[in-house]
Amino acid sequence: MYIKKIIIMILFIMSVTCNVFADEIRLKNGDHITGTIIKLDAEKMALKTSYAGEISIVFKEIAGMRTDSPIDVILSDGTKAKGIVTTDSDGNINIKTELIEEPISIALIHIKQINPPPPPPAVKLKGRLNVGINITDGNTNTKTYNGDGELIARTKDNRFTLGGRYNRAEDDGETTVNNQTAYMKYDHFLSKKWYFLANVTGTKDKFKDLNLKTSLGVGMGYQFIETETTNLSVEAGPNYVNEDYIDAEDKDFMSARWAINFDHYIYKDYTQFFCNHVGLISLENAADVSIQSQTGFRFKIYNGFNATTQVNYDWDNNPSLGTEGSDTTYILSLGYQF
Repeated sequence: MYIKKIIIMILFIMSVTCNVFADEIRLKNGDHITGTIIKLDAEKMALKTSYAGEISIVFKEIAGMRTDSPIDVILSDGTKAKGIVTTDSDGNINIKTELIEEPISIALIHIKQINPPPPPPAVKLKGRLNVGINITDGNTNTKTYNGDGELIARTKDNRFTLGGRYNRAEDDGETTVNNQTAYMKYDHFLSKKWYFLANVTGTKDKFKDLNLKTSLGVGMGYQFIETETTNLSVEAGPNYVNEDYIDAEDKDFMSARWAINFDHYIYKDYTQFFCNHVGLISLENAADVSIQSQTGFRFKIYNGFNATTQVNYDWDNNPSLGTEGSDTTYILSLGYQF
C-alpha cells in the first residue's frame, strides 16, 4: 500500500517537474502549449513537444510565452538580446538578461526572430582532390596516372577558383600521354545572378606538339542556381590566346570564350553529376575552335571521400600538323571533397 502511494507520488512529482522545466506558449484562443521553443522565423514559431514532435505555430496567433532557459531574440529594429522570456499581465514580453539588471519590456509584435541560425562564414571554402593510378605488369606493361583538383573561395560578392588537371600514361616504358592544365578565375558579383569575371588558363600537351597554350581574358557570367545541391552558370567574353608549339609555328589571336558549369546531386549527397565545358573560337578564323570538357559522376564513399568516373574530351579543329584534333580520356579515380 505504501509502495503504491510512493509510486503515485513520484509520478506526480515527475509530471509537475516536466511541466515546470518547459517553455510555454499561450495562444489568443486561450490554449496553452508546452514544449521547447526551437526558433521563430518567417512568422512561424517552431516548438518541440513530447507528445506531437515538432509543431509549427503561426506567430500572430500567439498571445504570450514563457521560457525556462535563455533564448536568442532579435527585434524588428535589429536589436539582439539573450535571456529568459516571460509575459506580463499587459501582454508585453519581458527579457531578463545577465548584463542588464532590469528586464527588457517590449510588445510581442516587435519580436522578429528567435534562435536565428548562425551567420554564414565570411569566406566559404569548397574543394576537391582526385587521384587515379592504373598499373599492369606481365604480357603488357602499362602505367596510367591522372589527377585533378579545384579550390573555390566564396565571399558575398566575390569568388576565386584555382584548379588543375594532370594525365600521363606509359606503355612498355614509353610515354604515350603527357598533358597538364592549370586555371584561375575571379568572379565579382554585380548582383545576385550577374558577375564580372577574369580568367587565365594554361595547357601543355607533348603529343599535340603544344609546349604551352595560354588564354586570358574577361567576360560576364550568369549564375542561374547556386545551392548546396545544384550549381549552374554560363559565361562569355573575349580572350587572348597564345599557342607556343614545340615544332610548328607559334600563333596568337583574339577569341571568344564561352563556358558552362553544372553539377547536381541526383540522390541526396551520395551521387553527384557534373559537366564543365569551356570553348574558344578565333575572331580571326571562325574555323579555329577548341573545346575542353569534363563530364562524369562522383559517388560518396565515406564522409568527404568519394569515387569519380568521368570522361575528359579535348577537341581542336585546327591542331598542329601531324597531330590529331581530338583526345578522349576515361578516368576512374578516388578523392576527397569538402
